[in-house]
Amino acid sequence: MIVVTGASGMLGAQIVLQAHLSGLGPIRALYRSTSSLASVQISWAAQGYPQVFAAIEWRQVDLLDALETYEAIQGTQALVHAAAVVSFRKKDEPGMRKANPHMSENVWLSALDARITQGIHISSIATLSTDPRSPMVTETHEAKRSSLSAYGQSKYDAEMVAWRYAEEGVPMTVLHPSVILGPPAWQEGSSLFPKTIANGLAFVSPGATGWVDVRDVAEAVVTILGKPHPGERYILNGTNASFQTVFSQLAMGLKKNPPRWVAPRWTLALAWRLERLRERFLDSRPLLTKDSVSAACSTVTYSAEKAQLAGFHFRPLEDTTAWVTQQYFSLYS
Repeated sequence: MIVVTGASGMLGAQIVLQAHLSGLGPIRALYRSTSSLASVQISWAAQGYPQVFAAIEWRQVDLLDALETYEAIQGTQALVHAAAVVSFRKKDEPGMRKANPHMSENVWLSALDARITQGIHISSIATLSTDPRSPMVTETHEAKRSSLSAYGQSKYDAEMVAWRYAEEGVPMTVLHPSVILGPPAWQEGSSLFPKTIANGLAFVSPGATGWVDVRDVAEAVVTILGKPHPGERYILNGTNASFQTVFSQLAMGLKKNPPRWVAPRWTLALAWRLERLRERFLDSRPLLTKDSVSAACSTVTYSAEKAQLAGFHFRPLEDTTAWVTQQYFSLYS
């Protein structure tokens, strides 16, 4: 039995799908919200696999509940922890800082008790600090918690919980995906990029970061499930590219005009402050936040050399953006 947490999210759903198609299983998919299951179904149908949904054991679990988590993980041999609270809103920070390490504690304590033979913890490049002496970020970079965003700190704390249970006997591999590009079937995260661009996007942020195809992350997980890499951590990054490059490729695939202007940093700095006021007085979800603007204006490059040497493969950005736009038309045309 393989258990996948966060199975109704973009990455978790792709991991479940790829594991099933690779002949692994049975698979128990843990999810929190019933509404997100609809996104899984339409995404898998757009990829040509609508029949897979009925082959999976879906179980609604609150990972903040230790007993529910314990019961859901008993009887499993392998566990992939992909669930996380993701937010850049100031008002969500206290809950997120508590929830991500708390879920990690419940999941990996239960895994230890179940005596699983393999654990995979999905972390993020948001937990990795940059070093001016070494502009290319690798797995060897020392993480400086104070330099991370609130989301990065919450994921860092969750990762430290995972490593603590690794020391207690859970065979653990930790993965650090860069910004994940995948089907636009969900209402949050990078799944929104194609929808935003399809509505017209004149401005783009000046930064650059790492990008990876959701299929490549899922295939890396499946590879590790077949051949364990205990004690290792890998950056999963297909390419380093500017937001302008990625969004322009998506726009062209969607038959829209690419963004014409790169927004100055001062404009975005003013915009997130205005959004903060709008959130405070109107209780509306901000389009920009301090952390999201900081990330979008930074230029950071990530090395996938260790992952490539381990046998993981990454699709070219052009293949990924072409697939993402094809998925958009399958879902919404």
